[in-house]
Amino acid sequence: MSTTITVMTKMDETLFSKEKLILCAVSGGIDSMYLLCCLTELGYTVAAAHFNHCLRGAESDRDEAFVRDFCCKMGIPFYAGSGDVAGEARRRGLGTEETARILRYEFLEKTAEEVGAEFIATAHTADDNAETILLNLARGAGLRGLCGIPPVRGRIVRPMLNVTRDEAERYLAQRGIAHVEDSTNASDDYARNRIRHGVVPVMRQVNPGFTRNAARTAELLRQDEEVLGGLASDFLHKNKKDHGVDASALCALPAPISSRVIRLLAATELSRAHVLAVLKAAQDGGAADIPGLRVERRGNILMFGSAKPAELSERAIIPGETLALPERG
Repeated sequence: MSTTITVMTKMDETLFSKEKLILCAVSGGIDSMYLLCCLTELGYTVAAAHFNHCLRGAESDRDEAFVRDFCCKMGIPFYAGSGDVAGEARRRGLGTEETARILRYEFLEKTAEEVGAEFIATAHTADDNAETILLNLARGAGLRGLCGIPPVRGRIVRPMLNVTRDEAERYLAQRGIAHVEDSTNASDDYARNRIRHGVVPVMRQVNPGFTRNAARTAELLRQDEEVLGGLASDFLHKNKKDHGVDASALCALPAPISSRVIRLLAATELSRAHVLAVLKAAQDGGAADIPGLRVERRGNILMFGSAKPAELSERAIIPGETLALPERG
């Protein structure tokens, strides 16, 4: 119990005021049952929200019924939502995992608004954080990606990032609290599961404390990210001009600061290639098209959103040949 109390009290006390309602995202698995029961045991005002992804047929319905029945027995307010994740993924042209995440958080935000919850608590653990860091490393992430899962994002709070999956399982076992297992957790069809089953065990052979060490590394990197982000914000405060920024001043910045300035101005996710294209426009003149807007240097001002991105005309792609796309540089 001491570990649990330590984890919960590490957060800002104003976040976890016992008078404010916390909406817990509860799947019925080990981690989310730990979250719900631990917060309840510590005296916080909680409600449970369960989103049925409708991906596992009867098993998905079983999970929803389990959480509903548990909350009924415990007197915990329960809210359920569902969505056709597979169909929506096809309509949006996204992967199943990404679509499930989007629909789940949309449901959580909407429910929190409707019931007046101050915060949404999710059950991400130290293990989840380590897996995320490894996934982002494999994908070539920058510093922000290597910071892992953010403890706070808007009203979403993740109080379990210092709790391991084993600790959560022991907590439930000691108290005789049931949970349900998601059968897809055993499958290696998903990249995260391949990391969990194949990579993390090897890292623990190198160092049994890998999970906690990864959490400490992520915390240190978040501190660095906050400093760099603060420097970028300070620069913008002094150099922003309407919808643009002083191009010469931007180009004189160290790359870690200029890239963050560009991402702040774009207000959207940008790849490294996008950032470099914007810097090139700032240095040499011309324009760069990034997701949703065009960036163009006018005089010494780098304008963001000066025009819509250029439209790509239809053309044939011939295997073995190079196709130039001047509209995209």
